[in-house]
Amino acid sequence: TPTDWHLIHYGERAKGGAGLLYTEMTCTSADGRITPGCPCIGPEQVPEWTRLTNFVHAETNAKICAQIGHSGRKGSTRLAWDGMDQPLADGENWPLLSASAIPLMDGNVVPKAMERADMDGVRDQFVTAVRAARDANFDMIEMHAAHGYLLASFISPVTNKRTDNYGGSLENRLRYPLEIFAAMRAEWPENKPMTVRISAHDWM
Repeated sequence: TPTDWHLIHYGERAKGGAGLLYTEMTCTSADGRITPGCPCIGPEQVPEWTRLTNFVHAETNAKICAQIGHSGRKGSTRLAWDGMDQPLADGENWPLLSASAIPLMDGNVVPKAMERADMDGVRDQFVTAVRAARDANFDMIEMHAAHGYLLASFISPVTNKRTDNYGGSLENRLRYPLEIFAAMRAEWPENKPMTVRISAHDWM
């Protein structure tokens, strides 16, 4: 759940003159977090996110965008200052999902290659997150499909080794991210914008 830290962090940037603020990645579920310190966006978090958007709208001319994503194979890691991308201590890790069962690094949790039921569940989590962003009065949303997180893991041939309709050709690799986009866009008000964050390359 966002805290006073988020209110001050983003509020100060709005007061500083930014025209458009993006939140950090707000996660679609507890299992979709990168670290235990990452905020989610869902019905339970609406009051605190609304506190932030109300401040931005009342005190500044800025607009604010909720970046929505799922960590995929990059989840269940330590807070950055405790060891970026390093797995949590034994017994503290949570199960991960990805396009393919390829861990982030040696020693990290091996993700489950998503089956159709997993895809349906995560799609519904994205839709719930969009509804929460709407209820919290965000001006815009962004689907996070970059930086090796879940949706990026489908797009990139580095992390997508599937042999079904979601792997192989670029058209196949884009199939699930585009499904998520369509589901999100359908729940987001037509008069409010939505963007997608992508990676320009895979840093390989």
